[in-house]
This record gives sequence, C-alpha cells and structure tokens, in this order.
Amino acid sequence: MRNKGIGIMVLTLSIIFSLVANHIVALENQSKLSTIAERMENENVEISKWSLYSKKFVENKSIQDLKQMTKQYRQYTWTYKHEDDVFKAIGVYENKEKNITEKLQFLATHTNDQEQSYILYEVLGVGTNRNWNDMDKFFTQRSFDIFQENPTIYACIEGIVGDKMEEVLNETMVELLTEFNAKPIEELTEQDFLSVSAKTSLWEDYIPTKEDKMNIQIALRSDGMGDKTTVVIGTPIITSEY
Repeated sequence: MRNKGIGIMVLTLSIIFSLVANHIVALENQSKLSTIAERMENENVEISKWSLYSKKFVENKSIQDLKQMTKQYRQYTWTYKHEDDVFKAIGVYENKEKNITEKLQFLATHTNDQEQSYILYEVLGVGTNRNWNDMDKFFTQRSFDIFQENPTIYACIEGIVGDKMEEVLNETMVELLTEFNAKPIEELTEQDFLSVSAKTSLWEDYIPTKEDKMNIQIALRSDGMGDKTTVVIGTPIITSEY
C-alpha cells in the first residue's frame, strides 16, 4: 500500500510539473501583442488600435540612394519629404489580405556634422485581432526580409476604458502594473495624464534608464470627469504618440 501511495504521489507531481512546464512554454511562445492584449482585456480595456515597429541603422546613404531603394518595393505608394536636415521616403501599402497598413520609411539625417541613415518598418491595425501570434509571425518574417536580420520588435496597443475619473488614474495604473507584474522605474504625472516606465520579467529585451532598465511603458490619459480614459501600453517603449 505504501509503494502504491508513493507511486500515486509521483504520478501527481509529474502531472503538475508537466502542466507548469507547458504553461511556461505557452507564455514564451506568446507574442508581445497577444500578451499585452490579453492583460488589457483582463482590465476591461477595449482595444481600438495597435502597431508593431522595428528599425535598423544602415550605412550612410545619399538621397538618391534612398530613392533608388524604394524601387525594390513597388507595392508601396511613395512620397518624399525634405524638412530641415531630414529626408524621408515614406511608403504606404494597404494590405487588404491581412487587413493592416504597412508603412516603410527610408530616412537620412544630417545634424551636428553627422550623417545617419536608417530604415523603419511598421504595421498598423485597428480593433481586436484574434490572431495576434500569426500577426507577430508575419511581422517578424517581413522585418527579416527587409533588414536581413531579426531586429528588436516594438509592440504597442491603444484602448479605451470607460468612466475613469482623474483621481482614480493612479488606481488604474497600479492595476495594470500588477497585471504585468511590472516594477515602476520612472513616472511622469500631469493634469489628466499619467505615464510609467517599468520593467517586467515577461520579456527579455530592455532599454537602459538613468538608474535602472525598462521594457514596458503604460500611459493613461483622461478626457475629464466621468469620461473615457485612453490606455496605451508598449514594449519595450511606446512608439506611438500619446
């Protein structure tokens, strides 16, 4: 009987360990978008729009070089802007199959006697996308095709939560930080606005700060007493205007 009891206990522990391991693997395989969306929805945030973003510095290119590069991407509609010391070639492609907007930019800057060139690639979508992991795979592959390497991916989701008065913005922020198991590093507070840079163990990529490092930003903006509050969450930082 004792051996039978030990056998049952070992079997039970094996099942528990297997479930925990599978849960950990599932979290590791979950995309940044999926992780953010899931936790926002846990806090009753209605997702309105989202984006994925990546960039790469390249060897200095002339304006003519950058214009030549656009010819490789004929599916994009290109416009050119030259403001002060910055030249931009901006390509936009409405991908109807994926129901997204793809944006590709080639930039050249000349500031303080230094020249830099870089490529930016961004995907933008609206509403809730239930295939977050598939979108992440699509973006990762497209980024690799453009950059010929796997760049850091910035994920950002914006949503709305209703009836949040100014005095409970802090409470909402605490709830969201808890949802991501995130430790605050830096904070910016203004009237009807609160932004926190923090770090979480959910992701391994970080950006250094003055005192520490961070890999998540959460911003809340209230439209006034009783009105809706805009929630923007990004990793490792928010890349959209907020």
